[in-house]
Amino acid sequence: MTRPLGESEFEETTIERLKRLGYEYLHAQDLFQRGERERLQEVVLPNRLESFLKKKYPFIPELDIKRLVSLFLLPEGVGWQNRNFEFHQLTVKGIDFKYEIDNEEKFVHVYPIDWEEPKNNDFLVVNQLSIEGRMSRRPDIVIYVNGLPLVVFELKGPNNPNASVFDAYTQIRNYTSDIAQLFEYNAFVVVSDNTETKHGMPSAPYDFFASWKSMDGETVDNNKANTMRTLINGLFPKERLLNYVRNFIVFLDKGGSNHVKIGAKYHQYFGVTFAVNEAIRATRPDGDRRIGVMYHTTGSGKSLSMLFFSNILSKHPELENPTIVVQVDRTDLDQQLHDTFMEGRSMIGHIEHAASSDELRDLLKGEAGKIVFSTIEKFRLKGGEEHHPVLSERRNVIVISDEAHRTQSGFDGGFAAQMRYALPNASFIGFTGTPVQLLGNNTQEIFGHIIHRYDMAQAVEDKAVLPLYYESRLIPLDLTGGDINEEYKQLMQDIGSLEEETEAYKLKWAALEKVVGTPKRLKTLAHSIISHFNAAANPFQKGMVVCMSRKIAVRLYDQMRKIPDCPEVEVIMTGEVSKDPKEWREKNEGSKYAHIKTKEEQEEVKARLRNPDDPLKLVIVVSMWLTGFDSPNLSFLYVDKPMHGHNLIQAIARVNRVFPGKEGGLIVDFIGISTNLKEATQKYTGNNATKTSDADIGQALEIFYRNFERAKSFIPKQYDIFNWRSLDKVTREDLIADIVNDQLNTEPEEFIEECVKAEKAYTLVKHRDEVLKYANAITLMQMVRIQLRKHIAPPPFRPENNQTLEERLTKLVDDHLLTKEPVDLFKVAGIEKPDISILDENFLKDTEKKEHEDLRLKLLQKLLEDHIQLNYKKGSPKERDMNELLQKTLKDYHNRIIQAADVVRMMVQMKKEVDEEAKQRQELGLSDEEIEFYKVITSLELEAFDNQFIADLIHKIVIEVKKQLSVDWTSEHRRDIYAKVKLAVKRVLLREKITGKQLEFITNAVMEQAEEQYRDWPLNA
Repeated sequence: MTRPLGESEFEETTIERLKRLGYEYLHAQDLFQRGERERLQEVVLPNRLESFLKKKYPFIPELDIKRLVSLFLLPEGVGWQNRNFEFHQLTVKGIDFKYEIDNEEKFVHVYPIDWEEPKNNDFLVVNQLSIEGRMSRRPDIVIYVNGLPLVVFELKGPNNPNASVFDAYTQIRNYTSDIAQLFEYNAFVVVSDNTETKHGMPSAPYDFFASWKSMDGETVDNNKANTMRTLINGLFPKERLLNYVRNFIVFLDKGGSNHVKIGAKYHQYFGVTFAVNEAIRATRPDGDRRIGVMYHTTGSGKSLSMLFFSNILSKHPELENPTIVVQVDRTDLDQQLHDTFMEGRSMIGHIEHAASSDELRDLLKGEAGKIVFSTIEKFRLKGGEEHHPVLSERRNVIVISDEAHRTQSGFDGGFAAQMRYALPNASFIGFTGTPVQLLGNNTQEIFGHIIHRYDMAQAVEDKAVLPLYYESRLIPLDLTGGDINEEYKQLMQDIGSLEEETEAYKLKWAALEKVVGTPKRLKTLAHSIISHFNAAANPFQKGMVVCMSRKIAVRLYDQMRKIPDCPEVEVIMTGEVSKDPKEWREKNEGSKYAHIKTKEEQEEVKARLRNPDDPLKLVIVVSMWLTGFDSPNLSFLYVDKPMHGHNLIQAIARVNRVFPGKEGGLIVDFIGISTNLKEATQKYTGNNATKTSDADIGQALEIFYRNFERAKSFIPKQYDIFNWRSLDKVTREDLIADIVNDQLNTEPEEFIEECVKAEKAYTLVKHRDEVLKYANAITLMQMVRIQLRKHIAPPPFRPENNQTLEERLTKLVDDHLLTKEPVDLFKVAGIEKPDISILDENFLKDTEKKEHEDLRLKLLQKLLEDHIQLNYKKGSPKERDMNELLQKTLKDYHNRIIQAADVVRMMVQMKKEVDEEAKQRQELGLSDEEIEFYKVITSLELEAFDNQFIADLIHKIVIEVKKQLSVDWTSEHRRDIYAKVKLAVKRVLLREKITGKQLEFITNAVMEQAEEQYRDWPLNA
């Protein structure tokens, strides 16, 4: 058999694609033979830069050219990242260069790249470039422009099952340490195995690398295969590459010398490029002054797109030093957008921020060339003015309106109209994250056509934002009266259909607020939020609670703070001096803030919420922070406020931002927004709505049966996948191996895909009685799938967090099912609720004579489950084992393998075991997690130790182990943490004089139990 195409062929094909775009190609060895490179430490090609500068600036003397070359090649700064920042500024902005001719000083502004005429530059592709740094390394491909190494490619074989794009990313990250000098000149990097091809910054986390999915900006290529073709043809045409490096890479200033380097994604590049062309058209003398609408879904980088757009316009020759007005509708959004531009001032330069209407007038009446930030209300009239006075009649004034639909439709004398009087010849562009069909006004008539569209479905597909999931937790109303729930539903419908400013809407809202804000309901809401968050959130995730009113927000805060395990929480809301109770402005007990916070305090809380390590976990809001606020680690949105349309879309998008290890955002609905959510997301995603919306739970059974049968059809009929647990261990293992081998000899990928679908559907219906009989089959399929994956594609390490989306979804589903308030079966059946003590011999005899045995067994199951939960820690191995045994017993009963009396007998025995173990724990003074370690050690039958010595030893071991535990500590990429845990165990044992073989045996036994018990730390802490 011939060998499959390898990495070298992929490398050669990539080079060929670049050659077809007009790039010159040389192998690294050729550089030495041609005298272009002398030492392995060199990463630039100075002769090529010198040749370019001579051609571009022939009037500069040759000796000065050599000095000029050194200025570009020796950027200042400590560390490669700071030097990379300085190099980017030199390259993009150029330098003022002084030289002499005939003793006369001359000055010229010089660039190392001809940005205006790409054909005047030298584009070279080099492969297998050996570099000596801290270590010797050899990147696959380097792209030079005028001798400057701007782009680095690291490739992995598409046909190698053990290589992945993440491996290529890991190599790049290691290169930044091993051959750091290469990255002083780097613009961006590309990593690919052709199944996935991503571009990004070498210092960025993997989650922020992105695929380039369009060659022309009009058509999106979502095909999974041959992704390198799309990247090369979409980003590497010479003019496009230079445009990207010059105008679409920004270093955001985070304080001190800390800069975060960000490059545009494909939708930002093409959207902004199209918008610039439309701006040129609209501002010409025959232009209509309507640039258009940029619809890029919330969370996909709209603020940066505005920054890129403003930067290009500010230096565009056709616009002749334009004035750009960035206009928003709220002060907090004005500040946030202004802060983004301030962080990007290395790109955009100086910006103005109008603090008052008078300052705005002065700024716009002054000289051209400014970038001015303002809220729209600063275009207010002064006393005696009928219309706003004209501030500028220039045509090169461009107004950028953020979320323009909220203000720009007011042409009946409002602020929008006055802005048009002030700037009569200005051109307007609207940026929005909300679908135009949701805006409810004549947005396109005001701004023009849609320039570029990037909706939620595509953003999720591209991983530019994360998927959103929905969970309903409606709370029964704290009112009496048979029709109250129907009245409540009608109120919700009325509020969703009325205009927000009408009196009818306000009356309905007030009525609903009374119903929602009752003390008992808020107490239930507080407990539900905290129990959900504590169970579902990892240590780095945060949550936001949305309430109907400020009064409800404060009352909910009070209820939450009464709960012992409530994490730190703060209220963020506006103040009204004439209406606020005095207590709202007084510091809360246990907090450094009052409910009404100063602007500085709000910014402090905002920074704390964004910080994954800060103990502040939850914020309660009413309307503030529901738009324009970004906190990537915000993962849970608890909704207790009716919302619809673009307001709802803006709110839920708070939890869709990308964050390392975060798989998606969860919307938990306490008030009934599901209908409005479906309507809004349908409009938000157009024909792709199903990509981001979960199927209704009523369809889950049908989906499960269909997916199960598809997966089952891949397994030959001679294998019994339902009753494999009854086989002996050897036969069972042989059965699994036979199925795996059968699949490997066919098309295992198809089987794996169908298994995943069946398993996902199963997580939603596994609690249903009619699905019990499928449990063994699903487990078998899962084991076969896992083994197949190991054979055909060993999983790569995942950055930051190795939990899969399915694992986290499964946990959310399980937590949701376990935390529901239980239905009282005894009350429903009209039976007096007994105590667990009925599980005795007398009751056993009596059971055989009773009718309704199914119902009685359900009741006994409930009692025993409660008893198990009471005596064992949730998620502990013993609790899991007991519950599995109980479920297996019940399954056998449902399958008519055993009789009801057998079930009861088994339950009695299980209760005895639980009680005996509880008694033993109490006598030894061990917790439920410590008892598991105790059992492991006593099973070693070490006669030298008595029970109390072992119990004391376990106390000490568990304390030391927990000190060392960390997230993902059992994963391969956290072996350093694993080693620290093991060392902590050994130290305890050595202090207790345990050595030799006993030390080895006990250490290994404890580590095995710790892996089992604390695998998901800290969720099972």
